[in-house]
Amino acid sequence: MSDAGVRLTELLRERVPRLIGLGGGVAAGKSTLAAQLSLSLAPRQGIVVATDGFLLSTHTLSAQGLLAKKGFPESYDAQKLLTFLQALKEGRPALAPLYSHTLYDPLPDEQGRLITAPDLVIIEGVNALQPEFLKFYDVSLYLDASEADQKHWYTERVYKIREDVRSTPDAYLHYLAKLTDDDFAARIERVWEETNLKNLREHIYSTRAYANLVIRKRRDHRLMAVEEISPPLPLS
Repeated sequence: MSDAGVRLTELLRERVPRLIGLGGGVAAGKSTLAAQLSLSLAPRQGIVVATDGFLLSTHTLSAQGLLAKKGFPESYDAQKLLTFLQALKEGRPALAPLYSHTLYDPLPDEQGRLITAPDLVIIEGVNALQPEFLKFYDVSLYLDASEADQKHWYTERVYKIREDVRSTPDAYLHYLAKLTDDDFAARIERVWEETNLKNLREHIYSTRAYANLVIRKRRDHRLMAVEEISPPLPLS
């Protein structure tokens, strides 16, 4: 981990949080950073929960005309996430729903992960720092990067997905493998502009002001700076 990463770990060890919220844009590297933090804060038992599991089902999103806004705040079951965070805050067992990238859908609750008495839980996702969730976190983090870098990482991710689904015809995104190279590139551009960038500018960037710590990242994925915002911007 870079010097900035080491500093981030030091700051978190000083604060001894039990519940961390980690936000940032699509493909910014939130899940990777959360996993690194979970390990670097050892010997505390750390668990990472992705908010993807709290997305509404593809069927529900389609029925409500929200499929093109998957990842926007309205595409999540906010009440389910609030109930989950409340249980964690009170030290009660909490069921974390899981998400299948193959099915492109959350898994049924009975396939979720029961969390009981962990030392540390990191909640990561594009909407993790929306105002209604902030009161539950001991520390809020925002992973920041330029729009150009986030688009680059998103493009890399989707190209990898395209290769991965070639041999899995039952995968929801298998149709990507059938697109011509030009159609595939055009689709990436359209989804980035109409969904991910729109979500970033309209809903995600604003949550940066609520973070205790803003972590800045460069294209090679190294953390280059940690900015302390203490206290964060108060909620109106």
